[in-house]
Amino acid sequence: MTDTLLRIQGLQVRYPGSEADVLRGVDLRVAPREFVAVIGGSGSGKSTLLRAINRLVEPRAGSVALRDIEVTALKRRALRQCRRRMGMIFQEFNLIERYRVLDNVLLGRVGSYSTLRSFFSLYGSAMIDEAARLLDRVGLGDFLDQRVDSLSGGQRQRVGICRAVFQQPELLLVDEPTSSLDPRIAVDIMQLIRDLAEEQGVAALCNIHDVELARRFASRIIALRDGVVVHDGTAETLDAATLDRIYAVADRSVL
Repeated sequence: MTDTLLRIQGLQVRYPGSEADVLRGVDLRVAPREFVAVIGGSGSGKSTLLRAINRLVEPRAGSVALRDIEVTALKRRALRQCRRRMGMIFQEFNLIERYRVLDNVLLGRVGSYSTLRSFFSLYGSAMIDEAARLLDRVGLGDFLDQRVDSLSGGQRQRVGICRAVFQQPELLLVDEPTSSLDPRIAVDIMQLIRDLAEEQGVAALCNIHDVELARRFASRIIALRDGVVVHDGTAETLDAATLDRIYAVADRSVL
């Protein structure tokens, strides 16, 4: 990979009170504009990997670098600044339910402004217009002033996607964005994430439980098992034998 956006080397994570690592020496590189899916069974370390990248979970060993910045070496202020370059889309949306749709999206850039300005929501008209256009792009142009708690699950996920993209990141970290959605909406959400990533020129690392969605939308698929990478390739290389090795089941209909 000639141009690397994200570089992970020897990453190990162990949760307090545990005697075993959740991640056991993960090595991974992601190129600019690449859309990478991360698959694996429950407990394989998928969500931990994403959270370790932006240090929502602290690694016990190894390194994470975003271009020339060693994320694992950063202190508080520098880490906050680096996190602005990594937008995150959460499984459970992670929105402020009592806020309007537009306000939730504007919060995507809250880290770029002073605490006082953010507290009083002193966003300029150009920024508000930009957020409104993005919401219109995802089909929520008529919902700007609605409270988030009045929306469906699919609509909430669209707000979360807009907030992450509005942050203007270099990398999207996407954690199980479709697990709480019905299959038809799940396809729409994955299509939207991929399309917006392409339009914005942003790389994406997407943790997803649905193998077929990974095959359909990712340019590359990484598989974890027991905290280590056991597969790294295109959708075409994800054959039956490889799936058996990843999930260690005889009946792949459970996938």
